Amino acid sequence: MRRALIAGLLSLCAAAPALAYIPHVDWLMERLAEKRAVLKLHQLKVELRCSPDGSAPKPEVLYLKTTGVVRRERADGSLEICRAGKCRLRQADGKVVERPEWAYLQYLYFADGSGTAQRFERLLAALKVDTKVSTLSRFNARIAWVVGAKEWERDRPQLWLDKDSYLPLRLMVRDGGSIVDLVWRGWGSRATGDWFPASLEVHRDGKPVELCEAASVESRLEMPDELFQLPAK
Repeated sequence: MRRALIAGLLSLCAAAPALAYIPHVDWLMERLAEKRAVLKLHQLKVELRCSPDGSAPKPEVLYLKTTGVVRRERADGSLEICRAGKCRLRQADGKVVERPEWAYLQYLYFADGSGTAQRFERLLAALKVDTKVSTLSRFNARIAWVVGAKEWERDRPQLWLDKDSYLPLRLMVRDGGSIVDLVWRGWGSRATGDWFPASLEVHRDGKPVELCEAASVESRLEMPDELFQLPAK
C-alpha cells in the first residue's frame, strides 16, 4: 500500500506541469515585453561561431539595433541585412537573394525596439499561432509556457517561453510544407548574460540547419546607419 502511494505521488509530481494553472496569452506577452524593457538594450554586437549544416564552426559577427535593423557578416563572405522585418543576403559572388520570412524572427526579440505586448500578440497572429491553446512543457532542464500547441504537438506554429524568466526558448513556424524551429538556448551564460542566448539554432522538420554559439557581446560601440544599408537587389 505504501509503495503504491509513493508511486502515485511520484506520478503526480511528474505530471505537475500539465496540471498547473496556465495564464492567458495576454499576460504572458506582457511579461515577455517587460523582460525585454528591463534589459534596456539599444544595440548589440555579438561574436558568433556558426556551423551551417553540421560543418566545422567558423567565426561570424552579428550587429543588432533596436530600430529593427540587423547586419550579419557570415564566414563564407556573404552579408545579411535585415530591415523592416525582411532580410536579404548578398552572397560571396555578389548576387543578392531574399531570405525566407522567418529569417528575421531569429533576431526580432533583440532588434525590435517596439517589443510591446501588443506587438508580440500581432506577431503571433501573423504567424498563425493559436493563442487560445497553451500549456506547460519541459525544454531541456527548464519548464516552459507553450503558446499555440499541446505538449505533444510539434507540427503547429508555437512559441515557448521560460516559465520563470519569460525569455523566449523556441519559436516554431510554417515555411511552405515544413516546420522551422528557431531555438534560443543558454540564457544567463557567463559570456552573454540575458542580453543574448549562449546559442542560436535553426531546425527544419526536426533536422539541424544551423548552430551558432555566442562567444562575446558588446553594447558600447558606434553603429552608424551605413552599416545596415540593404544590398541592391
